[in-house]
Amino acid sequence: MPGPTTGTNPTAPHPTTGTNPTAPHPTTTDRTDPATPEKNRQTGGPTVTSTETAPSAADASRASRPMYHLTNVSKTYQQKNRTVTALTNVDLTIPQGQMVAVQGPTGGGKSTLLQMLGALDRPTAGSVALGDRDVAKLGDRALTDLRATEIGFVFQSFNLIPTLTALENVETAFAGSLANRSRAEIRQRATDALQEVGLGERLDHLPAELSGGQQQRVAIARALVKNPSVLLADEPTGALDEGTRDEIMGLIERQWKDRGLTVVIVTHDSWVARRAERRLHIKQGQVREVQ
Repeated sequence: MPGPTTGTNPTAPHPTTGTNPTAPHPTTTDRTDPATPEKNRQTGGPTVTSTETAPSAADASRASRPMYHLTNVSKTYQQKNRTVTALTNVDLTIPQGQMVAVQGPTGGGKSTLLQMLGALDRPTAGSVALGDRDVAKLGDRALTDLRATEIGFVFQSFNLIPTLTALENVETAFAGSLANRSRAEIRQRATDALQEVGLGERLDHLPAELSGGQQQRVAIARALVKNPSVLLADEPTGALDEGTRDEIMGLIERQWKDRGLTVVIVTHDSWVARRAERRLHIKQGQVREVQ
């Protein structure tokens, strides 16, 4: 997944959880939600297709406070003399506190969906609302601030700076709009974050001195040290062996439950996808729910 720039990406997803361009716009970014992830596992996350069973009170409560609301979103790119359509008329709502897995073939649109959710790119048409903010209408500075404060990113390749220690890598999360904190506060929060992911004894280690799983733990600490509302993970276990994969997913799940995060994971691993409470499948820019 590319860094936080508004560039092009030919891979594109299409989250169609039902066509409903008149769905209400989210009105809150409050992360406090009485419907916990555990409870939602029992009741099931809201789906975009109607069912004969009335939604539970917990589902209705979460659905009334969506973290993301995509309305009629389309995305196209120009490649030489042709136009590539990445997303077409996408309608998708992700309630706050939900854990969603996104699967699909290479080139099907997963990365483009993640770019939209991560405020890394703007749609060609339609709206992408994060809380009460329409990403499509924000300027570059506002998008940078939004990413810095509300969204944590985890990548398959870890994206650690090789010349910085684990502690220093986590501290980089406070660059930009978060840089007004004191040096002591930044150091303490980064230390606490690494201890939380089990690396309290590895603060001064360079990435090359850490295993793949430990490097991903540093990346998770960096993503969460700023207390975001959302965690976006692009193949977070793709470079890990099976045992380490299980450990990292366990860590992500604990953070999801403890913090009430909204989590979106792009993965090719069906085992990882089944750990989520909701699954989407993207193919040729079209999204469907996996029951």
